[in-house]
Amino acid sequence: MLRLSAPASSFEHVIDLCHAGITGNAVLAREVADARQQMIAMGDIYVASCQTGTLYELVPATLEEADPIVVSGLRKSDLVKLYDQYLLGADKPARHIYEELLVSAREKCPFCGGIGRPRNIDHFLPKSKFPQFSVLPVNLVPSCRDCNMDGKAARTAASAEDQIIHPYWDGACFFDVQWIFARFESDIFDPNLKIEYFVCTPDEWAVVDTARAVCHFEAFDLPLRYALKASEHASAVQGQIRVMRSAGVSNNEIIDYVLQPGVESASFPNHWRVGLYQAFIASL
Repeated sequence: MLRLSAPASSFEHVIDLCHAGITGNAVLAREVADARQQMIAMGDIYVASCQTGTLYELVPATLEEADPIVVSGLRKSDLVKLYDQYLLGADKPARHIYEELLVSAREKCPFCGGIGRPRNIDHFLPKSKFPQFSVLPVNLVPSCRDCNMDGKAARTAASAEDQIIHPYWDGACFFDVQWIFARFESDIFDPNLKIEYFVCTPDEWAVVDTARAVCHFEAFDLPLRYALKASEHASAVQGQIRVMRSAGVSNNEIIDYVLQPGVESASFPNHWRVGLYQAFIASL
């Protein structure tokens, strides 16, 4: 939905910062040092999978065991602790990485197109299933609560079509091309104007990309969340149109001076404002 620049910090750097913060646990410090190169190699595989659209092929940690060994001598619990205590910890050397990631979203959650404000970090591949990526920067995405807890949660894709959009790595088509539209299901001046948002991808898109757009749209409940957001704004637009019509302003002028600027004022092609103003234009 919203493109984010890939984090500037390398996996190697973050591992080293987390390692520097480990005090009073010599065993964990040694295990992290021993696993460092293997973890970096796993991070390279993650990036390569993102670039080829095959992140869904990565195999999760053994779920049959409560606390399996995942990397070298590090268990799942060790890798989760690396994030919870040594990256998230307020007094730890790696804490600034967490804060930089949050700031990078500029108060707009990338999963829902900025409806929510990021207040925590989401593991794109959940650390419960992929603890080896618990502190991998490109697996850490700033997210609002609704997207993190209700939309994304611990879901993982089972196929190429089932992959939600990755804010750091996915193709420009998901971010630079409009594929979310809206229409009205009631009269344009209905005080309870009903707005429906839907996905309509360009004809030239690959089938898998269209499926992924639909998957993302539904996973984060965007039909409802976009409609609710648009409803808050629609009455003001209805009022503007009424006033201009009563003053003898033509529909074409209303489109040129109010509605088209409303489309163009949106910060990205799939913003809820774009669909709303386009629906008003189509209804005049």
